[in-house]
Amino acid sequence: MIKNERQYKITRSRADEVRNTIGELQRTPLPDGLQPEMRELQLDALRGTLGDLEAELAEYDALHDATLIEATGIEQLPTALIRARIACGLTQRHLAERVGLQEQAIQRYEATDYAGVSFARLVEIAEALDLTIHYDVRLTQAS
Repeated sequence: MIKNERQYKITRSRADEVRNTIGELQRTPLPDGLQPEMRELQLDALRGTLGDLEAELAEYDALHDATLIEATGIEQLPTALIRARIACGLTQRHLAERVGLQEQAIQRYEATDYAGVSFARLVEIAEALDLTIHYDVRLTQAS
């Protein structure tokens, strides 16, 4: 998951590099001894990588128009907070300012998907993003 503009630019650059490599391989004659099937396997692997990169870029771009971030479990709350920040158009720096933290703190939190961060801090982040969170608590029947 792309979490900030820097990662977005790196991913976009990497996608361009893979796209160029695919084009070069398609234009370059097969070296002696390389079977056409091997070239096709190379191209398939690169196309798969390109597809993954493009999916990440599309997901990040789509977040800018999002009004609903879905989380189907409490364990998805950290990722939902990151997506919500992006959807709100806030940088990590802007969120840090709202919470009264250093930008590096938000970077660390997001880099680890808020691992080890207190629930109180998660609530503070959600409030800084002005989020309304709805969650059902369902009891499983005892066996």
